[in-house]
Amino acid sequence: MNVVLNTEEANTVMSLVTAQLIDQGGLTEAGKKAIRDWRRDLTPGMIPLDAFTLRLNVAIGNFIDERTSRMMRTRGQVKEQVRK
Repeated sequence: MNVVLNTEEANTVMSLVTAQLIDQGGLTEAGKKAIRDWRRDLTPGMIPLDAFTLRLNVAIGNFIDERTSRMMRTRGQVKEQVRK
């Protein structure tokens, strides 16, 4: 499976996750402020959001690869390669 998010999609994911952290994470006001400040720095059209999107795509790809087995077909045989 190949999942690649663009910057708008990464921004949406980041906004949803941080909103849940702020609303239901049991954080102190200082923690909530730190998350809001971090999120503000990642506004669309900014270079930091592009870098965040790249790191998020790498992390998603690694997560999927670690939990996915590969099937290879060689001369009529099917071999499974399990990632550990």
